[in-house]
Amino acid sequence: MLKKQESLASHKWSNWDELELRHLKYAIAVTQKQGFTNAAAYLEIDQGFLSRQIKRLEKKIGFQLFDRNQRPLKLTDAGNEFLQEACQILSQVERAIESGQQLSRGEKGRLTIGINTSIANSKLPDILRAFHEKFPEVKLVLQEIASYDQIEKLRNQQLDLGFFHLHNLQNIKSNNDDVLTSMPILQESLVIVLPENHRFVRLTSISLATLANEQFILPPHNLLYNLRDQINRLCVDAGFQPKVRQEAAWISTVLSLVAGGMGISLLPANVQNLQRSGVVYRSIQGQSPVLEIVAVWRSDHVPIILKNFLEVIGNLA
Repeated sequence: MLKKQESLASHKWSNWDELELRHLKYAIAVTQKQGFTNAAAYLEIDQGFLSRQIKRLEKKIGFQLFDRNQRPLKLTDAGNEFLQEACQILSQVERAIESGQQLSRGEKGRLTIGINTSIANSKLPDILRAFHEKFPEVKLVLQEIASYDQIEKLRNQQLDLGFFHLHNLQNIKSNNDDVLTSMPILQESLVIVLPENHRFVRLTSISLATLANEQFILPPHNLLYNLRDQINRLCVDAGFQPKVRQEAAWISTVLSLVAGGMGISLLPANVQNLQRSGVVYRSIQGQSPVLEIVAVWRSDHVPIILKNFLEVIGNLA
């Protein structure tokens, strides 16, 4: 009994082996165009060839699709049921092809991207708008994490791309064969952040040396070491060690503490895009260090979807 069932199944599948999607397309065309003549003209094939293909299809599936004794040509009940399912099959195939083509062109899929405060407060909105306008089906998953964590995740292939300051990448690279590569996005200087009632707000730019006796609100060493280190060196070059009254990890917290009169701060220029009442921003007299924000990715893993993203940010940069 089992062997007989296997034999029947084998026979059934052998019939389907030669069934092609074009056979379904032919049958649907005959139905939609209400006859072989119109269908053949629509398909741009010979009517006799079309008729033979339909008969071959009927032989393979084991029942008639059309009642040829009626005029105009009509579907049999079995044919009607079959072609409804056939239409769905063709639609699914078309969707599958389109989906595959979108993926192959990088028009569909997912990118996981690390960001920091500087890119979020500056170029990120422009990047998101430009990319979504061109690739609306791509999902961007943004993770706001520290630079060194981004580097670690990039190396472990947990991020596709990261945005952070170049000096963080330079300080952590140990050799010339590192897999991480970068693209410059923007450069920014440091600015002085003052309470709105501070005596120096009347000045458009301020010498760092005049801040020697001020109380500072600065980011902690363990979170933003390189930024804190640059601020310290800048102050030392101006002749003093900054007097740190309070450390704050988040830029928003630093601004709140400055607005509350607890001290002043030195921060990347992108903070000027934050609408925070109670603070004013002033430029530094003389030479200020330039912080470069870069996009970073693995050079050994650049799928087409990432190439598209890099092209968008490259045009903006």
